[in-house]
Amino acid sequence: MYISMNKSLPIMFIIIGTLITISSSSWFMAWVGLEVNLMAFIPLIISNDKLSNESTLKYFFIQATGSIIIFLSIILISHTAMINSMDMQNIIKYSLIPMALMLKLGAAPFHFWFPSLMEGMNWLAASFLLTWQKIAPLFLMTSYFMFKPLLYMAIIMSAIIGSLGGLNQMFLRKLMAYSSINHLSWMILASTMSLNITMSYFIIYSVITIVILLLMASNNSIHINQLMCNSYSLSTLAVILFMNFLSLGGLPPFLGFLPKWTVLINSILNSMFLLSVILVMCSILTLYFYLRISFNLLMISPKMVWFNKIPSNMSQTKKIIGLIPIIMLAPLMFI
Repeated sequence: MYISMNKSLPIMFIIIGTLITISSSSWFMAWVGLEVNLMAFIPLIISNDKLSNESTLKYFFIQATGSIIIFLSIILISHTAMINSMDMQNIIKYSLIPMALMLKLGAAPFHFWFPSLMEGMNWLAASFLLTWQKIAPLFLMTSYFMFKPLLYMAIIMSAIIGSLGGLNQMFLRKLMAYSSINHLSWMILASTMSLNITMSYFIIYSVITIVILLLMASNNSIHINQLMCNSYSLSTLAVILFMNFLSLGGLPPFLGFLPKWTVLINSILNSMFLLSVILVMCSILTLYFYLRISFNLLMISPKMVWFNKIPSNMSQTKKIIGLIPIIMLAPLMFI
């Protein structure tokens, strides 16, 4: 996974689009930022592969649908003469816009496009879709008052679908997609608390996810079974990937446990006991399929020599990058 020169310009506009959205003081400018982001992301997906072209069209139509809903909602809210009652205006503002944002995020029940889209993407586009592309919609959901029951429904459905959907997945990118849906439930819950908690969760999630994708891309692993037959079992990469998967699952004392613990404590303090129980139970399920991958890495490889000093095709730089989440955890041990 590397960034070529012809991808640099789209990435720059992706960043600009996100900055426009999070710095806007009106819904219209926020919508403009989302559109800039959408049009800049398309070139990252496009390639000569047929499946990639299908993913490009699918992403465009889904995101365009969300953008149309947001734009029409902005028009209806702006022209109060078209809305005879304040209740109708509130329905548009607090229901339609959140649903459009959830569609853009890929949160349940609007998640149907997300796993299949991930399967047809290259590693660079997949890393952006799992991380950076969530910033603008999450910021809008955090900054503006949303209809809480609708958000709670999305939280519960995302947690359940994200955990159950990943149980029978054998393709790594689709598995990461369902993992992302599950993590979205935690981030949406955090968005009902504060922007700081949401961004803290997002940053830690993004770091761990990018590291895992980088390690997978270094050996071009697409299927879980490939973890058993390539150089993962022959190098320190197996141990590094093992720790990062457990961190993504939120297992203590790894770094990924910290944001989940923060959200869980705040949800209990806000008397969200049912949501807390559901999220914890679903996290146990997600941890199961992370452990399944880790078991493939360390235990049932036909060579079973991951602990030996065998040369690896992985550069020292990538090994250091893989250790970033573990290094970030070290200062927490002294708190």
